[in-house]
Amino acid sequence: MESIKKAIKDRGFTLEQVAAQMENKNGGKGISQPALTQMLSGNPSISRVMEIARILDVTVSELVGDQRYYNGNLPSLKTTVIRCPHCHKDIVLSVDECNYKEAPGEEGK
Repeated sequence: MESIKKAIKDRGFTLEQVAAQMENKNGGKGISQPALTQMLSGNPSISRVMEIARILDVTVSELVGDQRYYNGNLPSLKTTVIRCPHCHKDIVLSVDECNYKEAPGEEGK
């Protein structure tokens, strides 16, 4: 996915650096850069997209989203449109109300 490759570069990372931080099939750290490139050339799983977003310290929507119009309008600040990495259809996410509270012991982390 070109948007992920662009986000990696824009955040000051190389593919090698991101690959080194990803979880391998044995549960350890690190996959090869060619494996990451191959993954991004196809349809990476949502769990891999989430992992890359965590490494880059961005949201999944920042990683794969764009400013496409939805029903003729740009999404509001409470709505974002992302593209499914598998079927390439738009996924519209919106928040009506957010009552975020930190879990006990998580304050300031």
